[in-house]
Amino acid sequence: MANPEQTLLESKLAALKQSYLATLESELLALYNDLSEAIAHNQEEPAALAHTLEDIHRRLHKIAGSAGTFGFQAVGQQVRTLEVTLQSWLEASHVLPPFTKLSAFVQQLWELQREVSPGALPQAHTLAEESAITSVTIIWLVEEDVELGNRILEQLNNFSYTVRLFTTVKDANHAASKEIPDVVIIDAGMEFANLSVACPLLFISDQDTFEARVRAAQLNAHGYFLKPLNIPQLVNRLEQLLHDREAPPARILIVDDDYQLAMYYQLVLEAAGMEVRILEQPEHIIEQMSVFRPELLLMDVHMPAYNGPDLAAVVRQYEEWGSLPIVFLSAETDLNKQIDALSHGADDFLTKPISAAQLVASVRARVARARTLSALLNKDSLTGLLKHASIKSATINEVARAYRQNYPVIVAMMDIDNFKTVNDTHGHAVGDVVIASVATLLRQRLRQTDLIGRYGGEEFLMVLPHCGAQDGWKRLENIREYFSRLRFRQGDIEFSCTLSAGMICSTDVSEEKRENLLVAADEALYRAKRGGRNKVCY
Repeated sequence: MANPEQTLLESKLAALKQSYLATLESELLALYNDLSEAIAHNQEEPAALAHTLEDIHRRLHKIAGSAGTFGFQAVGQQVRTLEVTLQSWLEASHVLPPFTKLSAFVQQLWELQREVSPGALPQAHTLAEESAITSVTIIWLVEEDVELGNRILEQLNNFSYTVRLFTTVKDANHAASKEIPDVVIIDAGMEFANLSVACPLLFISDQDTFEARVRAAQLNAHGYFLKPLNIPQLVNRLEQLLHDREAPPARILIVDDDYQLAMYYQLVLEAAGMEVRILEQPEHIIEQMSVFRPELLLMDVHMPAYNGPDLAAVVRQYEEWGSLPIVFLSAETDLNKQIDALSHGADDFLTKPISAAQLVASVRARVARARTLSALLNKDSLTGLLKHASIKSATINEVARAYRQNYPVIVAMMDIDNFKTVNDTHGHAVGDVVIASVATLLRQRLRQTDLIGRYGGEEFLMVLPHCGAQDGWKRLENIREYFSRLRFRQGDIEFSCTLSAGMICSTDVSEEKRENLLVAADEALYRAKRGGRNKVCY
């Protein structure tokens, strides 16, 4: 019979734990908002930003010390990692971290807050667009034609890049002793054999010969673009390079009854830059996957209570995990048994013992293919944005979450003005370039946590969580203004386009009518169209 005093104590501890969870969720959200606001408003005031970082560090230290006591060990460990990272930045008092690192830090806070939230919708994060491109991305342009170089520089600046123009390779080499660019764009006709910059190279040229392209490939070129340049196409390649470089670490879940061996796999994969968790209780696999959202399941075949093939079959019963890569790790050498194991829904079979290099290579290849497949399934091929069904589903989830947790969210529709005229005048190929340019600008000008999708044709749908009406309007107005500066080219003809947008904030609509947000945003868009176009209506 249970001790009444013990039962009462356990009840109080459970209640205290629930109370702490609510406080933890609120504090993590406050940390995310405070740091986001500080970065947005104090980029030009290092002292003010440093003061905010010190306050964030103090609050993270408090959470790191308390989370484990209340049973949230994983949260405590993650917060401790953030605390140590921030401490290293603060100790380097002579310089603040670059904006890219601060942005990634904010993203980690966002993910952590969603993870501890009792009402979190884990899939919303997987649908969120993540762009690594910011205004501090440094592009070097090496072009001896000063007039052409300045035209390219102006267009790239409109896409939020910081561009430095060099007319000689010697000048670029001299600057390399003080600064390392993210990408170098260089005229293939220049003598650049002695260019000593360790970063991706993109070639621009007026020669479209096989020999020229082979030479570029031999020099490890990441792209080859013909003059006159298609700037949106060039920007798309730049964005891809930077996105690949800043891609989030692969998330791997290991299920193995040999804990020491699992720890070894974990250390090997973490050393390769991956995020790894070990599951010791296979019966909790679905709950753990719902929280961790792994991109690959690494699993032993023979385990005491549940074997690997049975667990794989259970995982495949859930639609959301239908395409998750499952890789078996086992000492089993019988080919028939390996084939039988794979027939239960696994994708690969690795035989123990396996070298560290082979393990890392196999896991990386599987995750890369899975990410490519996910992009093909959920994203529009032209723009790289979420497809109609995906962005609509993500919008419904995020709006419901916003009302449940009482924070503002912006729903906005955007459309290219007179787009039919663009297609009729310049052709559909040029029209595709215009559409892709809007998508690129949206990814660069909106936050990593904002949701962006191609709603149909030349129309786009955006969802901006934790964003009030005034701030949302400013963001959309900024995008509208920048897009109007872009210049598109068809042969010798140069032209520009404009955008119209409509938006609504959740704080202006009751929860009972939350399904009307999308309709209200669409109506606001049509008011902008009827009001003369090239404007944002609210």
